Amino acid sequence: MDIQGKTVVVTGGARGIGKAIAGAYAREGARVVVGDLGSKVSTASGEWAYGLSAGSDLEATVAEIKANGGEATAVEMDVTDAGSCRDLVSAAKDSYGSLDVLVNNAGLVKMGPLVVFEDEDWDRIFDVNVKGVFLMSRAAVEPLSAAGGVVINISSIAGKKGYAGLGAYCASKFAVIGLTQAMAQELAAANIRVNAVCPGLLATAMWIDHLSVGVGMQSGKAAGREAFEDFVEQNTPLKREQMPSDIAEAAIYLTRADNVTGVALNVAGGTEMN
Repeated sequence: MDIQGKTVVVTGGARGIGKAIAGAYAREGARVVVGDLGSKVSTASGEWAYGLSAGSDLEATVAEIKANGGEATAVEMDVTDAGSCRDLVSAAKDSYGSLDVLVNNAGLVKMGPLVVFEDEDWDRIFDVNVKGVFLMSRAAVEPLSAAGGVVINISSIAGKKGYAGLGAYCASKFAVIGLTQAMAQELAAANIRVNAVCPGLLATAMWIDHLSVGVGMQSGKAAGREAFEDFVEQNTPLKREQMPSDIAEAAIYLTRADNVTGVALNVAGGTEMN
């Protein structure tokens, strides 16, 4: 697919990996619709192990894209709500007349032993990470079919290997890969390609503000950058962290790769090779 002039929706696009993906498509000449919680981060939806994206993040991402000469629109939405997903698709069509690429990036992680893991935390992780992919993809099938479009699901290396303390997250990301493969088979007849990207170790809020605490306790390193960098050093053959731009490059490649569907591409410096 030639990305120039295409319409791309990125969920969870206000910061981190999603922001980098949105910016990369804009630089390639796409019109980008950035979906994220924004002001929907309320007491009910915003209490989590680390801070979630706020309205200011969403606005700043779109402003940055425009300042760099790109086209972008911000839409506050929640991937766990079917109506909100439909509204995001409608916003893309209303703003730019089509929908060519859907990047399902929105996701949550929470660390904790299974024996004390709360039911509601398990359910929320699956609602965002798995049901969110289903709801957004279902809402987008019709316009994607008309465009011969592309779906890219952001999974994780934790979707290929289990990690202690990350049972819910690993299970959800394994599910994303399974869903990607099923969608690739099912939607090929509609000329829609479906692939996944599996990021490795990135210094996002998920890692620095949450996962590094547990890793640091195990390694004796201070939580935050120190624990994260030590984990990268010990577990990544290339000995360097992955950057949001690395994941964005993979998304761009999979958008252009017209004969590739059903893959789960690792971008992890060798941390995971399956």
